[in-house]
Amino acid sequence: ELKDAVGWEGVFTHFHSVEADPESADVQWERFQGALGRLPHRPPLVHAANSAAALRGQCYAGDLVRPGIFLYGGAAGGADPRPVASLRARVLAVRTVAAGDTVSYGATWRSAQPTTVATLGVGYADGFLRAARSGERDARPPRTVELGGREVPVVGRVTMDMCMVAVDDGVVAAGDVATMYGGIVSLDAQAAAAGTVSYELLTALGARVIRRYLGPA
Repeated sequence: ELKDAVGWEGVFTHFHSVEADPESADVQWERFQGALGRLPHRPPLVHAANSAAALRGQCYAGDLVRPGIFLYGGAAGGADPRPVASLRARVLAVRTVAAGDTVSYGATWRSAQPTTVATLGVGYADGFLRAARSGERDARPPRTVELGGREVPVVGRVTMDMCMVAVDDGVVAAGDVATMYGGIVSLDAQAAAAGTVSYELLTALGARVIRRYLGPA
């Protein structure tokens, strides 16, 4: 029979809310153990723990763990990871915007005073999402990036290929490098400002973004 011809290599489950609700993971773990107990024999590989579950210690010990977002510098279960992945872009142009002038599509941002604005060569086609705050009542934090060793605010809408930042009191020139996340601005902070999660930012990176893999710091 088929059941005699097929061998079990492993059994696994996945926790749906261990970061926010550890008790739900306990329930899932108990159900998983019950399912294992009904098998004719224990498979060679049993695993359940993702990043947040693994960081809880031996609670959900199996033969393997499946760390995901924590390997890329994303927060998991309250732990504070080191930055691993970063997204960077060069300054394409620097201009002074007069008081009352607007920046980018829809004229959603208007300068209250003469402002130096740098245009960065990164947009939503590259994975820097277009999402932004819709007003003062929006609970999301303002979007910022790192440029010249400090945080600067994104102004106007992010376009397909570019975005703009205000750099009033800093010296910035074309060719300088901005860090969208992975430096002063963390991956999770940028995700929160875009109203999403760090997973989406990482998986949204466009094909034209040059990937560079570096060794240990």
